[in-house]
Amino acid sequence: MPWNWMQIKLHPPKPGKAGYGEAAVGNGGLTYDEARDEVYGFLLAMAQLPVPTAAVYAEAADLWRRGVLDDVLTAGLLVSRVYEYGRLPGETAERAAQSLMEEFSMNTTGEPHRVILSGKSPGGRSQP
Repeated sequence: MPWNWMQIKLHPPKPGKAGYGEAAVGNGGLTYDEARDEVYGFLLAMAQLPVPTAAVYAEAADLWRRGVLDDVLTAGLLVSRVYEYGRLPGETAERAAQSLMEEFSMNTTGEPHRVILSGKSPGGRSQP
């Protein structure tokens, strides 16, 4: 079965504005190791940024390299994961990502549509 990666950047609530998540997903069609390598590369790149959270991402990259439970890792305000898809008839990387985003949103906010797909992500499109 093919694999893909997903990262959700959390935007905490602010006065008068609800929090939400912004997801970036790959195009799919990867092996398990390729999907994990993509996430690892993103975490390493973030660890090199001149920002106060760089050390958090460096530690996250190390944890990811060693392996994490259920292939899900939270570092700062970023949730990274890989997922397998295609077990259900007609299930695409995009459909699986949408389902995972809704599940994550329900578990964290109690609402199914608080995570959006970023138009800037490799698997994303501009939102209307």
